[in-house]
Amino acid sequence: MTLERVTDDVPRWMFLGILVYAPFAYGCRLPLEMVVLNQFAAALMVFWAIACLARRRWPLLPWLPTTLVTLLLLQGWWLARNAHSIHIFTTTTTVIRIWDHPPLPGWPGAIDRHLANFSVINVTSMLLLFLFACELMAQSVWRKRVWVTMALTATGVALLGTVLKLGGPPMREWLWGKDVAQVETTFAAYRYHGNAASLMSIGWTMVLGFVAVSASQKRRSLMLTGWLVALLGLLFGLALNTSRAGWALACFGALLVGSRCLWAWWCIGREDFDWKLGLLQGGVMLGVIVLLTAAGLGTHWPDKLARMETVFKTMEVRYHAEVYQQLAKETDLLGNGPDCFPVALPPYMAAFGKSDEKYKFWRNAHNDYYEYLVNWGWGGLILWAVLVFGGLMSGFREHFCAPVHRDSAQWMLGFCGGAAMLEILLHARWDFPLEIASILLFFLTLLADSWARLGTAGEALLPKLCPPG
Repeated sequence: MTLERVTDDVPRWMFLGILVYAPFAYGCRLPLEMVVLNQFAAALMVFWAIACLARRRWPLLPWLPTTLVTLLLLQGWWLARNAHSIHIFTTTTTVIRIWDHPPLPGWPGAIDRHLANFSVINVTSMLLLFLFACELMAQSVWRKRVWVTMALTATGVALLGTVLKLGGPPMREWLWGKDVAQVETTFAAYRYHGNAASLMSIGWTMVLGFVAVSASQKRRSLMLTGWLVALLGLLFGLALNTSRAGWALACFGALLVGSRCLWAWWCIGREDFDWKLGLLQGGVMLGVIVLLTAAGLGTHWPDKLARMETVFKTMEVRYHAEVYQQLAKETDLLGNGPDCFPVALPPYMAAFGKSDEKYKFWRNAHNDYYEYLVNWGWGGLILWAVLVFGGLMSGFREHFCAPVHRDSAQWMLGFCGGAAMLEILLHARWDFPLEIASILLFFLTLLADSWARLGTAGEALLPKLCPPG
C-alpha cells in the first residue's frame, strides 16, 4: 500500500468511526461528548489536509454547497464574536440580560456570548464534516461503506435500547445513573426517546434498502438473512420505544421505500416473478412483523395505541404558536445567534403570560424550523434551506433520471437516503432532531451524498440542472 493511499484512507476510516461514536456518546447532546466530537472532527480535518497536500490538489467539492457553508460559517462566527450580552437565569423561565461590551455595538451580534461561542464551534465541526462527506460520497466504494456503517450503527442503537428497556431501571443505571434510570423516556444512549426514534428511522430506511437489494440479487441468501435480522432488530427497537414519532416515521419510511420497490418491480421484474414463492415469503415476513410488534407493545398495547389519539392535543400544548409567531416577526436578517433560542424565548413567554412552571422551560422549540429561524435569522434560514432542499432535489433528480436497477445498492440506497432525510425533515416539524449532533451528522452525511452527485467545483451547475430537452 502506497503512502498516498494511506494518507487518503486515514480520514475516511476516521469518518466512519465518528459515525459510530456519535450516537453512542449520549447522542453527542452533552457538552463533554460534543467537545470530543469537535476534537475528532479537527483531527480528521488535519489528516484530510495532509492527504490533499500529498496529492497536490484541492479538495474536490461541489461549489454551491461549499459557498453556502462558507456564508453560514461567516455569519455564525461574526455573531458569536460580536455578541452583545450574556444571560443569567433567575428561574427556569426568566432571565436577566447583562450588557457585554461587543467590539462593534451598533452591528448585529448574538444575544448570548457563551451559548453562541460554544454552538458556533459545534456547527463548524458539523459543516466541515459535511464538506468532507461531499468528497467521500462521490466515490461509490466509500459511499456504500458509509451507508453500511450508518445502518449497522442505528441497528446497534435499537439493540442497546431494547436490552436496557427490557432490563428495566436496574439495567439502565449503569448508563444513566439511579435517578435518570427511573425515567421511561430514555432509550439506548438518548435521554429523549424521540431523538432515538429519529436516528433509528434513518437506519430503518437504509436497512430496508439493503433488504430490497439483497432480495433482488441471486445467490445472496446469507446477505439477505443478515439484513433481515438487522431489520427485525430495528423493528423491535421501534416497537419498544414509546415515541409515537418513531412509529409514524417507520411507517412513512416503509411506505416510501415499499412504493419505490414496487414500481421498480413493476417496470422490470414482474415477468420473472414466482408468485407462489413470493406469497409464501410475504406471509412469513408479515407474520414475523406482527409478532414482533405485538411483543414490543406488550400487555399495555391498548394504552400505547390510545396515545396515538393524543398527538394533536399534545401538539397544541407543546407548540406556543402565538409566541413563536411573534418571535419570528421580530427576528431580523441575521437572527439572535447560534443556539440562542433558550434566552430569546423567555421574554416572549412572559409577554403572553406563559412564564410560570406550568409551561416549563423550553431548551428547544420542538420545531426546528422556528428554532433555526430564531437562531440564524431570515438570511441564515434561506442559506440552510437552499443547502438542504437543493441537495435533496439534486439527489432525487439524479435517482429518478437514472435507469431502474433493483439489484443495485447505488440506485436503491440513493433513494433510501433521500427518504430518510424526508423523515427527519417531517419529524423536525414537531421535535428537535436537527439540534442533536449525532442526528444532524447522519442527516448531513446523507445530504452530502445528494450534493456529491452534482460533481465537483470544476463542473458547471446549470447544464446538470437543466439538461437539453
